[in-house]
Amino acid sequence: MKTLSSLFVLIAALGFTLFFTGCEKEGPAEKAGQKIDQMMEKTEEQLDEAKEAIEDTLDEEGPAEKAGEKIDEAAEEVEEEIEETMH
Repeated sequence: MKTLSSLFVLIAALGFTLFFTGCEKEGPAEKAGQKIDQMMEKTEEQLDEAKEAIEDTLDEEGPAEKAGEKIDEAAEEVEEEIEETMH
């Protein structure tokens, strides 16, 4: 039993040693993964900026929208006058 526990300790120590020494070096796949992560973050930032620019543009009233609002207001006034006349 003592031999089995000694063997287990030796295997565990060897496993930890290999695990920690293997994690120190970055391989080409890890470097490529980091570049992909950076590109994704940059793309996300650019999409957010474009979204904000579009939202800002949509918030501004153009001449057609202003004209539409005036037409709506005039139609409401006519409707109110008709209702007053009917009563």
